[in-house]
Amino acid sequence: MMRHSSNLNSMRGRLLQFLLAALACLVAPACLAPIPLACAADRQPKWNPAGLEDFSLTECHGQTVTKADLLGKPWVACFIFTRCAGPCPRVSEQMQILQDRLKGLDVRLVSLTVDPERDTPEELRKYAEYYKADPERWWFLTGDKDKIFHLIERGFRMIVEDDALQIPGFEVKHSTTIMLVDAGGVVRGKYNALNDVEMARLRRAILGKSDAVDQAIIEEGDANERRQAELQRQAEEAAERQSRAAEAAETRPVVPAWVLRLPAVNASLNGLATVLLIAGFVAIKTGRQQQHKRIMLTAFTTSAVFLVCYLVYHAALAHYTGDGSRRFTGAGAIRYVYFSILISHVLLAVVVAVLAPTVIYRALKNQIERHKRLARITFPIWLYVSITGVIIYFILYHWPVGPA
Repeated sequence: MMRHSSNLNSMRGRLLQFLLAALACLVAPACLAPIPLACAADRQPKWNPAGLEDFSLTECHGQTVTKADLLGKPWVACFIFTRCAGPCPRVSEQMQILQDRLKGLDVRLVSLTVDPERDTPEELRKYAEYYKADPERWWFLTGDKDKIFHLIERGFRMIVEDDALQIPGFEVKHSTTIMLVDAGGVVRGKYNALNDVEMARLRRAILGKSDAVDQAIIEEGDANERRQAELQRQAEEAAERQSRAAEAAETRPVVPAWVLRLPAVNASLNGLATVLLIAGFVAIKTGRQQQHKRIMLTAFTTSAVFLVCYLVYHAALAHYTGDGSRRFTGAGAIRYVYFSILISHVLLAVVVAVLAPTVIYRALKNQIERHKRLARITFPIWLYVSITGVIIYFILYHWPVGPA
């Protein structure tokens, strides 16, 4: 009953701490910016500068260990339990490596069980023997569960709690970090036992230097961190670009369907003008003058309608998109072909706009000889402009373009 009450009080205490930290984040002006929720903890030292609180626990060989027994020399601490089917063996292996690598150094190693109800001194002794722990340098501590949890949570600022599922081998949730404590009992750092780079950094922090192996591990880890940071930066920039593109797409005016259909209409009119010009040429060569007249007037009307549709299309495109022209995005030799055709088409279209009405006018005024002389110049130019109009449409709107 007393243990249940103590657990309840501990839970209430942790809940009160969480509520106070959340309130501090809401009230403090600095927390109005998008920063991590741990802002209250960031405004104070991560660990108590006065050092760990006093404690009294039992070592697996029977002696009582207090904070005073660990003062005067640096020490490292980890959190394990002997039944653990998760990362605890890896944590203990790292402690064993530390024991071997720090033989000539006066450093204490401490393993605290997070399952003291099952981890009796006898169980911990067996565990210590398995990892060849030197009892003079590597201690395994057990004791009152509430006191151990309090030391881990309040002193080391690490997570520890019973798992509600109580799956065998996973009864307790706890940190896999190895803590570095100085000779005055002040926590100086935490290092993930599952990360070889952090273990190399821990050994460097204790020894004051790195051997060749650890230095290579640290340098590789630093390089990986820089790569990850760069990849993160690139990912953030890509996300920002996508966000801006999405926003632009949402605000971009929708071009009506009738405007989008005009290029195909214009190409069809150019194609029809081409057929009519050829038919008119055949008609005059075979002496059918009246048929030639009707065909050429139809060709002129078709080209005039094309010109109106062309101007309407580009004006509408500029109105809805802010850009009155469509950009050609093809690459390679096709760009040279396209722009050569386009430039000659545009220049000669201006010439046709002057010559075609003139040659039609002379025919209607029965100025036959002058009409013939001018028609010999106008016809091939007009035919070229009509044919290239169709070619430009297919290149600009239907030429396959690879990904940018």
